[in-house]
Amino acid sequence: MNVINKKIGAGVFWNLASMFMSRGASTLFMLFLARLLAPEAFGLIAMAAVVFELANTFVQSGLGTALVQSKVVSKADLNTVFFSNLMLSGIVYAALFFSAPLVAGFYEQPELAALIQVMGLVVFINAFKVVQTAVLTRNMNFRAQMKANTLGVVASGVLAVAAAFSDWGVWSLVVQMLSSALVSAVILWLASSWRPALQFSTESFSRLFRFGRNLLLEGSLEVLFQNSYVMVIGRFFSAEVTGLYFFAKKISNLISQQLTSAVQQATFPALATLQDDNAALLDKYRQIMQLMMFVIAPIMAGLAGLADPLVNAFFGEKWLGAISYLQVLCVIGMLYPLHALNINLLNVKGRSDLVLKVGVLKKIVNIMLLLLAIPCGVFAIVLSQLAGSLLALVPNTYFSSKLVGYKLTTQLADAIKPVLAGLFAAYVVGYLCRISHYPAIAELACGSLLGGMIYLLACFVLKADGLKFLIDKLKTRLPLKRHA
Repeated sequence: MNVINKKIGAGVFWNLASMFMSRGASTLFMLFLARLLAPEAFGLIAMAAVVFELANTFVQSGLGTALVQSKVVSKADLNTVFFSNLMLSGIVYAALFFSAPLVAGFYEQPELAALIQVMGLVVFINAFKVVQTAVLTRNMNFRAQMKANTLGVVASGVLAVAAAFSDWGVWSLVVQMLSSALVSAVILWLASSWRPALQFSTESFSRLFRFGRNLLLEGSLEVLFQNSYVMVIGRFFSAEVTGLYFFAKKISNLISQQLTSAVQQATFPALATLQDDNAALLDKYRQIMQLMMFVIAPIMAGLAGLADPLVNAFFGEKWLGAISYLQVLCVIGMLYPLHALNINLLNVKGRSDLVLKVGVLKKIVNIMLLLLAIPCGVFAIVLSQLAGSLLALVPNTYFSSKLVGYKLTTQLADAIKPVLAGLFAAYVVGYLCRISHYPAIAELACGSLLGGMIYLLACFVLKADGLKFLIDKLKTRLPLKRHA
C-alpha cells in the first residue's frame, strides 16, 4: 500500500505542477487576449469548438484510456492504437472540412466555415499524442507530460498575443490552438522512447475497443451535452452573449475540471492495480474525495464571491456581463469532483458500460431542463445546469455504492463541510466587496486573504476531514524532536 501511495503522490505532484504551470500561463495569456479581443471573437470560437471537440473525441475513441487501464500491453496493442487513431483522424477531418459550411449556416455566422476548416487540423495533430501519452502515463512519467503541456501553452500564448496585436482578431485564438497542439506533440515524442512499427492486430483492436467503445459513445454524448449550451445560446442569442458565457465557463473550468482531471490522470494507473480490492479502493477514493473537496470548494466559492472585482480588475467593462454566469458556474464547479471521481471509479473497475448508462440518463434529464430554460434567457439556461448537476448526483453515486459501498450519503458527508465553509467565506468577502469603495485590485487581494483565513477557521471548527488528513500528514513529515 505504501508503494501505491508513493506512486499516487508522485503522479499527483507532477500533474498538479503541470496544471499550475500550464494553466497559470494559460490564464496570463487569456488576460491579454481578453483585453485585446471582443466577446464576439470568443463567441465564434465557442461555436466552432463544438464540432472540433466532438471530432477530437472520435479520434481518441477511448483506446488511449484502454491502454492505461489494461494490466498488460503489448507492442501490437500500441501500434494498433496508433494507426487506428491516424486513420480515424483523417476520416474525421475530411468530415469536418466538408460539413463546415453547414455548421456556419446553422449559426448564421458565415465566417465560421473557414475557422472550422483550419481548427480541424488540431484533430490530426492530437492523433499523434494518444499513444505517447498513454505510454508515459503507464510509466507514471507525468514530469514529461508537464513539460509538454507547459511549453505548448507558453509557445502558443506568445504567438496568439502577437497575432492579436497584429489585428488578426479571432484568428489569433486559432493560432493558439494549433501551435499548442503541435508543440506539445513534438515534446511528447521527444520524451517517449516508443516508436511505431508497421503493425496492426485485429485482436488487439477488438479487445481494446470493447472497453473503449463505451467511452467513445459516452465521450461523444458528453461533448454534445456540454456544448449543447453553447449551441443553443449561439443559435438563439448573439455571438457577444455566447462569448460572455463561453468566457465564464472557461474561467470556472480552469480550476474545478483541470484540478480534478490532473488528480484523476495521476491516480488512475495506480488505482487500477487495486481494481480487485474493493476495501482498498473505497479507502483511497474517500481520501481523494475529501482532499479534492477541501482544495476545490474554497477556490470555486472564492471565485464566485470575488467575481466582480476579478472581472473589473483584469478583464475590463466589456466582460461585466459574464459575472452572473461565472458565479453560478463556480457553484457547479464545487460539485464537479463528486461527479468526476465516481465516473473514474467505474473506469478503474473496468465498467465502461456503466459509465455509458449513467451518462445517457444524466444527459436526458439535463437536455429536458435546458429546453425548459430556453424561453427564459441565458441566465435561466445557466441555472438549469446547476439543477442538472444536483440531480446527477443520484445516478453518479448509485453504482459506486453497488461496486465498492461508497454511498451517496457517505460522499455527501465527505464533501459537505468544505462546501459549507467555502460558501460562508465567499458570502462574507462578497458582502464586504459590495459595501467597500476600494479599487478592484485591492478588494481582490484583501478578499482572497480574508476569505482564505475564514475558510480555514471554519474547516477547523467543523473538523473537516481534508484538513485533518493534511495536518496528520504534516505531523508525520515533520516529527517533533524529543529532548534527550
